[in-house]
Amino acid sequence: MEAIDLSLPSRFIDASVANNKSLALDLARTMAKQHNCSSDYELKVLDFDSSALGKSEREAVRSMIERLRK
Repeated sequence: MEAIDLSLPSRFIDASVANNKSLALDLARTMAKQHNCSSDYELKVLDFDSSALGKSEREAVRSMIERLRK
């Protein structure tokens, strides 16, 4: 059994704030693999979870999610 890396969501936020699309996509795929779900579902979870963030981080994450869905 593979260990789950709990730092991935915060690294996704950092990649979103830095506007690094390729890193954010890799992190989302890795989280989806660890959680045994689709990438689309993982993006929905990240979008929901972003509501707990501050305004600038929330906007960066939601913007990144929009870009990744295209």
